Amino acid sequence: MADSWDLEGAIVAITGASSGIGAAMAEAFWTCGAHVLSVSRRPTVDGRTYSERFTHFAADLSKRDETDGVITAINAEHGAVDVLINNAGSASRAPAIDYPIDDWDRILELNVTAPFLLSRGLAPGMITAGRGKIIFTASLWSFLGGRNVVAYTVSKSAIAGAIRALSREWANSGIQVNGIAPGYVETDLTRPTIEDPTLGPQFLARIPTGRWGKPNDVTGAALFLASRHSDYITGTILPVDGGWLAN
Repeated sequence: MADSWDLEGAIVAITGASSGIGAAMAEAFWTCGAHVLSVSRRPTVDGRTYSERFTHFAADLSKRDETDGVITAINAEHGAVDVLINNAGSASRAPAIDYPIDDWDRILELNVTAPFLLSRGLAPGMITAGRGKIIFTASLWSFLGGRNVVAYTVSKSAIAGAIRALSREWANSGIQVNGIAPGYVETDLTRPTIEDPTLGPQFLARIPTGRWGKPNDVTGAALFLASRHSDYITGTILPVDGGWLAN
């Protein structure tokens, strides 16, 4: 597998790597021989510990000073990274007319500003090396309007714009910037909707494959976009949604 993806020895930074999709990505890249730099508030990856090729950076990316600190630490300790996966994110539900502005500020900081700062902060090492991969976790709501999740929808729409803009700026430097748009994957973030007695069945009925996604369903897309096989792909968002967007 490592030979197939050509990721042996790659330095891969993953935000939000302690649970859900981020944890699945961390395990997949580690299995392929990469050195995983986990950026999250919690040090463990879904209860798993790694004895080697794994470094944890504790940071709450909704706080600007902690984002700046982790950028400085990664650059100081590892120099250039080969792959940056901006996966950390959050959401909260409320009608737009009542949406708490504190939630708006926190979600925009975590979902938009932190990924931009990390990309900008780690890109110079990639530019010097003449190669690199930056992958954003986008969303169905990068394409659609989510009801009662206005800040999340705005943030994921902004991520789609960031992917396009940064891919144009850095393509000539050998950096590919792409995104993955998971559908309803079973994680802590989506569980309230999946378990909702009204929304859950409605949303499940929209998925042609007839099931919720699993975190491991997303890892193949991440490995592909991080590998040499995607060297001529940039500025795209790959849906991993069971066919939702085909409806």
